Amino acid sequence: MKRRDFLKTSVLLTGAMTAPSLWASNHSKPTSPFHYPLTHQVSNEAAPAVFFTPDVSSNGLVNVYKALEQNLRGKVGIKMTFETPGGPHLDPQLVKALADHTKATLIDNNCFSPRDTTVKHLAVARGNGFDASIAPIDILDSEGSMDLPVKGYHLRFARTGRHFARYDTLISLVRFKAHFLDFYGGTLKNLSICMGTLEGKCLIHSAGEVMTHFSSRDNKTTCEAMSDAVKAAMQAKAGRWAFINVIDAFEPSDGCESATNLGNTGILASLDPVAVDQAAIDITFGAAPSAAMRATWEEHHSTMLTDIAEKNDVGKTHYRLISLAH
Repeated sequence: MKRRDFLKTSVLLTGAMTAPSLWASNHSKPTSPFHYPLTHQVSNEAAPAVFFTPDVSSNGLVNVYKALEQNLRGKVGIKMTFETPGGPHLDPQLVKALADHTKATLIDNNCFSPRDTTVKHLAVARGNGFDASIAPIDILDSEGSMDLPVKGYHLRFARTGRHFARYDTLISLVRFKAHFLDFYGGTLKNLSICMGTLEGKCLIHSAGEVMTHFSSRDNKTTCEAMSDAVKAAMQAKAGRWAFINVIDAFEPSDGCESATNLGNTGILASLDPVAVDQAAIDITFGAAPSAAMRATWEEHHSTMLTDIAEKNDVGKTHYRLISLAH
C-alpha cells in the first residue's frame, strides 16, 4: 500500500478536548513551566509522574530516561519508527545515546511502501542515518508474526512481529507529531498501529473485522481499537515498558490556522503511555492562541484517543509534571 493512499484513507483519530476527571478534583493546579496552563497537570501524588526536560540533546534524553529508574533486564528493545526516505525523523545521534546507555536494539515492524519488506525497510533506516554505527536494528516481523491476546473494546488479539518475544525490556521512543499529518502521532500510535504487522494494522483500522486488506471504521471506533492494541502490547510485557516523547522543532504542514513551529520544546518520559501523550498534547496544543482554537486543533488531530485509552485501563490522562534541572 502506498503511503499517500494509506494516509488518505486512514481514519485514526478525531476528538474533542478531554473532560475533567476525578484526578483533578480537590487538588489545586500546580504551576506550569510554560506561559500557559497544562490542562491535565495535577499535584495529586496518586497521578502518574511525567518527567520533563527542555534539553533536546543526547544528554537530555539520557537524563530524562534515567529519572524513570526503569529496571533494565535481559534484552532491551527501543520501539521507534524510521519514518520515510528523506523525511523528518528523530536525530540518529539522540537515538544512539539512549541505545548506548541501555545496550538496546532498535525495533520496528514493516509498514506501507517503501517499508513494506524487511530489505526495503532497512534501506530506509540506513538512508535516514540509522546505520550500524547507531545501534543494531531488528525488524520484528522479518520472520513471521505473533498474536498478543487482549480483552478490549473490539480486539481479541493484536498481531505484531514474532521477534517481539525476544525482548525483556521495552522503551517506546517517539518524535511527537502534533501539527504535521492529519492526526497526532505519539506513544499510543507507536504501540498500536506501528506495533502491528501489515495484517495487524488492518486489524486495528477495521476494529477487528479484517486482516487481509485496509478497511476503515469511524474515528471513535478506530481509537478504541488502537487502545486495545496498546493494552495488548503492555500486558504482553507487563511492567517492562517505558515511554518517551521528543518534542523538537517541527514545521506545521497540516493547514491548522495559527499553528507555528514551537522549536525544540523538550523531552517527556513516563511509565504511563497515556500520561506521556496527554502531557505532550497539553504542551503542543496548549500553545493555541485561544481555547476555541485549541478545541479545533484537538478535534482535527484526534486527541480523543487518550480519554478512550484511559477508559480502557491503559493509563491515566492526569499527571504530575516533574521538571528536571537543565
